[in-house]
Amino acid sequence: MADRITWYDILGVAPGASAETVERAYQARAKQLRDYLIADVPAEVADAAARGKKAVDAAWLILGNRPQREQYDEQIGITRQAAGLAKPEPSASRPRADLMDGAADAVYRAGYALDSGILEGLGVLVGLLAAIPVPGHRPDRKPVTVPDVRGLFYRACTDALTMAGFRVSTVRLTENPAPVEGLVVGQSPAPGQTVPGFSALTVWVWHPPRGR
Repeated sequence: MADRITWYDILGVAPGASAETVERAYQARAKQLRDYLIADVPAEVADAAARGKKAVDAAWLILGNRPQREQYDEQIGITRQAAGLAKPEPSASRPRADLMDGAADAVYRAGYALDSGILEGLGVLVGLLAAIPVPGHRPDRKPVTVPDVRGLFYRACTDALTMAGFRVSTVRLTENPAPVEGLVVGQSPAPGQTVPGFSALTVWVWHPPRGR
């Protein structure tokens, strides 16, 4: 799982997490994005929260349904054996750019339409991850397109950008934040720009204020 961002990352759980753990993670994410917590926030925060809620709901639609989860695990290269989880050896016939394609298809088959902006942003990220150089090779600075990471929680965002070859810096927006993982609500350079590989990308992270 080290070379791809998955619906597990969206919820912040490991692939081997129990159904109860996945449900608790979803509820925690959903609670953090409730309307009353984002009342009177700037427009960019509200927009990112709306995107985040769609992504979290889509992740739960896949991972909260056992048959859908098992099918998704197969699509991303996880097999379940008697002793638990196992990951097959890498295969040259399995491109890394397939990380979200199967998940998106499963979401649509289940009758849930993701916001086009979420899918487009993740699609750009798929293209970036497919071009990651092999570890140990000298990195190049070929132009890459900046993905849209607004609406991702902080850990999934930084994992994605790091794997895609960006250097990440963070600006925290909330002075007295609640002790929860922050939501990425802004970024620079802007999504869609073309920059040299391994460029710096700054993300603005919002937390609900403590006590709300």
